[in-house]
Amino acid sequence: MIRTCSRILYCLLVTYMLVSCTSNISATPQPLPTFVSPGIRDNPVLDGTENTASSISEHLGAITNYHFDVSLDYAGHRVQVSQLVEVVNPGPDVWTELVFYLPADLQTDRFVLSTVRMKDGVEAAVTQMQVTSDGFLTFQLSKYLNPNESRMVTIIYGLEATKVDLTTLSPAGDVGYSENVLQFVNWYPQLVPYRPGFGWIRWPDVDPDWHIVSEVSDYQLVVRVFDEISVASGGPVENRGNDWHFQMQNARSIAFSASPDYKLKTSTEAGVTIYLFHLPDDSFAADAVLNATARSLVLFNDRYGHYPYRSLVIAQNHYRSSIASGGLLLHSGQGFETYSGQPDSLLMVLVPLTLSQLWWGEVVGYDHITEPWIGASFAMYSEYMYVAEYFSDKKEWFWTDRIDYWQPDGPLNTTVYNMDNRQQMLRNTYRRGARFLHELHNEMGDPNFRRFTRDLFRRGAFQILDGTEFFNTLRKHTIEYPEEIIARYFDKNIEIPIVKPALTPVFNLGQSPTATPVQRIHEVQVGDTLTSLAIQYEVPMQMIIDRNRIVDLTILQIGTKLVIPYP
Repeated sequence: MIRTCSRILYCLLVTYMLVSCTSNISATPQPLPTFVSPGIRDNPVLDGTENTASSISEHLGAITNYHFDVSLDYAGHRVQVSQLVEVVNPGPDVWTELVFYLPADLQTDRFVLSTVRMKDGVEAAVTQMQVTSDGFLTFQLSKYLNPNESRMVTIIYGLEATKVDLTTLSPAGDVGYSENVLQFVNWYPQLVPYRPGFGWIRWPDVDPDWHIVSEVSDYQLVVRVFDEISVASGGPVENRGNDWHFQMQNARSIAFSASPDYKLKTSTEAGVTIYLFHLPDDSFAADAVLNATARSLVLFNDRYGHYPYRSLVIAQNHYRSSIASGGLLLHSGQGFETYSGQPDSLLMVLVPLTLSQLWWGEVVGYDHITEPWIGASFAMYSEYMYVAEYFSDKKEWFWTDRIDYWQPDGPLNTTVYNMDNRQQMLRNTYRRGARFLHELHNEMGDPNFRRFTRDLFRRGAFQILDGTEFFNTLRKHTIEYPEEIIARYFDKNIEIPIVKPALTPVFNLGQSPTATPVQRIHEVQVGDTLTSLAIQYEVPMQMIIDRNRIVDLTILQIGTKLVIPYP
């Protein structure tokens, strides 16, 4: 299937330059947020675990750091983006290429790619880039990327949003605008996961409307606006003039929304600062969302494991769907519009359902293409657990109106290749998944089920969880393995599609992986210069300048944190 964007990209870019070298809820309106420091908490998952940056990176097929410099034309409903991606090969394989995926909105004529550059040093060279008909952007490396080496890729592009209204459903309108909200979800080229000994993971012939999984990465986002526009995204750092700064560590994605009309409410729960951006007429609904978010946070911390970031941002969008991204919940505009004050309203039911995806989808990854049941089951059942905990008189309503009304059917382990659209997944996979987890819960009893979900979350945190790990963990927490329950929901004849690597990498299977490098951060001290840092870390000074976008080479501000790239 040849898409419009493929033809455009081929025309716009034939070659590119490769540079080479070797609690209490108190909803208090504020004019501007006082942001807390972003990033991973000291103990991000469960008590007794050691999820340091080093231990997390040991499980990654690729270590990736994204930096986005976004100029937002709010009136024109578009952005101009400079995206810098630092990719580190942790080994043991030698890479012959890098593979990015273009989400659905980047496979349209609203996406215009202008420049691609790659840096590995100082010598200029020409290399080959290819945009495939199924939405993959591949860079064939003229110089192979060895373990513990890095490349820095700069991608400059423009992206225009499409008009949405309150009835629009994701993925339509993920990059969309209304009269008072602009949002960007799944809006940038994403490096696909890498599996050592296999290669880059590509899903053959998958419809672009389906989201793919990414490995956790570090994100820095700067959105530059004009006039008085407020920007909401995960990991807020500061609002400096017209620039809004955000930073997320060990997240799978980053998204943002913007509006000249946003008002802000804040609260604190379980050590997490919650920011809620809402439109002026929806203050009453915003208070309800803030309260439901705090309750969900407490519940999921107990049932699954601690939310791993210091901040959580909720922003009112302007379509029907609610979307979770790293540290961010873009919440249903239609839900705000139709809120009746009741716990069974659209606005309320979508809070725990979507918020749970920050645990199952963002912290714990899973393959959305081949095993969507993992995230779908936990999302829908999380809504039930919220109802049972705080509105026990609504439990019967949940099963009759939220589940059985839709008459869900089919095997739970159906892949997206056997689905016609996302609504089929919502109707069947989500709701059958809730039934499945509820039967397990009843069979195991509450203490064992809680131990199971917490153990599964701990094992899958910052990794990509699969069905095998799910059932292996389940065995450890059951006296008698629930074969009959599993047989009612899973069709053993369904095979997971074979995912082929984009280009056969140079494997080094006989060599043990080398020590996995992690992002190096240097806090500028008195006497530090670019020259001294280059000598200290044995890295070319120009790489430090490029990675941190340093303009004034004569001044390093004390206390500034610099990313030190690998040579």
